[in-house]
Amino acid sequence: MIKVVLTKKLDSATKVLFDDADVDLVNVTEGDKEAFHAEMADAEAVLLSTAFQITSEVIENSPKLKVISRTGVGVDNVDVKTASQKGIMVLNTPAANSLSVAEHAVSLIGALSKQFFYYGTELRKGNFNVRRENRCVDLDGKTLGLIGCGQIGRLVSKKCEGAFNMKTIGYDPFITSDIDNIKIMMDIDDVLKQADYISLHLPLNDQTRNMIDAVKLSLLKPTAFILNTSRGGIINEEALATALKEGRIAGAGIDVFSQEPPDADNSLLSAPNIILTPHSAALTNECTKRVAFEAAKGIADYCKGMEPTYIFNKRDIIKLGN
Repeated sequence: MIKVVLTKKLDSATKVLFDDADVDLVNVTEGDKEAFHAEMADAEAVLLSTAFQITSEVIENSPKLKVISRTGVGVDNVDVKTASQKGIMVLNTPAANSLSVAEHAVSLIGALSKQFFYYGTELRKGNFNVRRENRCVDLDGKTLGLIGCGQIGRLVSKKCEGAFNMKTIGYDPFITSDIDNIKIMMDIDDVLKQADYISLHLPLNDQTRNMIDAVKLSLLKPTAFILNTSRGGIINEEALATALKEGRIAGAGIDVFSQEPPDADNSLLSAPNIILTPHSAALTNECTKRVAFEAAKGIADYCKGMEPTYIFNKRDIIKLGN
């Protein structure tokens, strides 16, 4: 029997995936790290949410572990290098949350442009004359700048083009020619200098950590907005807060933080002209179900002797001869 640790409960439609497999499904309550470590000791597979970390220590203490399936695209809460060395498959769900994250990014663009939160707050204070401040801007014909032009970024571009007649420029180190009506720039600085809205769609790794620092932020137009719905740590939070407080950029929409939940003294919490959401872009009712289903399906395929569709570290496992 294959023991599968679940860090989030599965609905009945998802549990059906395991009907033909000889498995023992064990649920661990979110935040209960002691129970998680105890259950992982003899687990062969784990369905992993962002609430827990699979460190090298966890892997070393889980000798039977063969599959780590992430409920999302990012795998930054997994020590992928150690997992690959041990021949452990790291799965993710790159197709399941793209739509929801793209919608969240586009919604932030609209809310920032039309100053919904600021106007609403002022109106509740009795300041109806806030309407005369003319803070809103039109979206029609503006330029969207993508940093990372994968599936989510391309969806954001498509929606902005269709709804707002926006044009898109983008930077992606793995893409060298124009794609899906996105004009690819060879230098990230060109995107930062030209775009009215910069939307980040990158994984967090050694190359992208603090990629958007004070120097990069200084390249933005004073009328530009920056959005991050990918991973915290890509934007230097202190530098962003300073740029906002000094009025050097128009605003920001942030769904992710370098530390989650953010500390009470995180400088972004007191910065002006910023919309903050609690890493919730992919947590729609529909997306939560899709992500859990796809993450569970990867494990179910393994349990039934089939190769899962999305193996994040497949090349590394092959390269290492596992």
